[in-house]
Amino acid sequence: MTGATAPTPAVASRARLLNPKLIAVAAVILAVIGFLIYNAFQSSAASYFVTVSELQAQSAAMDGQRVQVGGNVQPGTIQKGLPGDPINFVVTDGTHSIPVVYSGVLPDIFADNAQVVVEGTYHANGTFQADSLLTKCPSRFTAATKTSG
Repeated sequence: MTGATAPTPAVASRARLLNPKLIAVAAVILAVIGFLIYNAFQSSAASYFVTVSELQAQSAAMDGQRVQVGGNVQPGTIQKGLPGDPINFVVTDGTHSIPVVYSGVLPDIFADNAQVVVEGTYHANGTFQADSLLTKCPSRFTAATKTSG
């Protein structure tokens, strides 16, 4: 018998695993998985918010950066325009305040003194351009007191 011998099953499976097309597909799949994991960590890292005082203390470093800021809506500062116009209001932490410009749908419980978390871009000129607005629900509800009439 002088013929060539057939490759063993182990050699054939190893050759399939080293196929350049298969390696390229595996690399693309791994890159996509890595990208998804990276984005998941980026969005979860943004779940922490800073107070207005913390933001203003770091204003130079935060210019143009995306950040979440928490505080209360300062009473009397909500300015609503026509439908489609941005809403302007001021968020305060009791010590410092920051004007916010928001274009989007307002939550039902958005009002003066509401606890809010705004997410967007801070500008060193002191304004905050929000693209997300969350209101915190009151932790407890109290019954209205009856007044004798």
